Amino acid sequence: MTRTTLGRRAALAAVYGERYGVSIVFLCVAAYRLHRLVAPSPAERAEIEAAPFTSIIQRIIWVQLYVYWGVLLLLGRRVTALPEKFQDILLPMATTFFYLAYTVVPWFPAWLRQSLCPAPWQAACAAASLGLNLVGMWIAVWAAVYLGRSFGVLIEVRQVVVEGAYKWVRHPMYSGYVLFLAGFMLANFSPAYFILVPLHIALLLYRARLEEVRLAAASPQYDGYRKQTGFIFPKLRW
Repeated sequence: MTRTTLGRRAALAAVYGERYGVSIVFLCVAAYRLHRLVAPSPAERAEIEAAPFTSIIQRIIWVQLYVYWGVLLLLGRRVTALPEKFQDILLPMATTFFYLAYTVVPWFPAWLRQSLCPAPWQAACAAASLGLNLVGMWIAVWAAVYLGRSFGVLIEVRQVVVEGAYKWVRHPMYSGYVLFLAGFMLANFSPAYFILVPLHIALLLYRARLEEVRLAAASPQYDGYRKQTGFIFPKLRW
């Protein structure tokens, strides 16, 4: 056994921690976001007043996603292939909670926080950002609905899903995240987000590649499915 290989007990502990620990974290985040929706801070209230419909819709979708993820983890299907290495735990956790990195942006130097968007572009960037945010979140919701009880955070294998959004791409939930993050970067248009968002997307894509290795090893049919569908975006068919 190498240093990076998990023993069975450690892998089982990680799986139970995911089911009962991470799920509770998701549900607590959902409760907190719901509280902030009902009782927003002055800055959040100003943001909602500037674009009431879209801001409220975005917040409601995020609450729904966190509740859904938490419930799916609690009721998830039995894992058929446990995490094998420490990176199967650490990388997904770092990716999942990378959103916390954005909360420290206010402590960055002013030149990293300042928007670089020229005034004539601001309306176009705001519209593009909103479109990417909404489309990305709804794709993530669509994917989560079809993934159902096969949803997981760690790199492990449950039942392979190839229906719904998964007919078109192998990782539609990540497709939604990428679109949302691109809109997030456009909305802020500052050096801080030009650094954090590409790093976040790189972690997502690397995590997806590691998941594919495990899925291909666990399911002989997965290779055929992988050749027929796109990775993050649908394959162009002529």
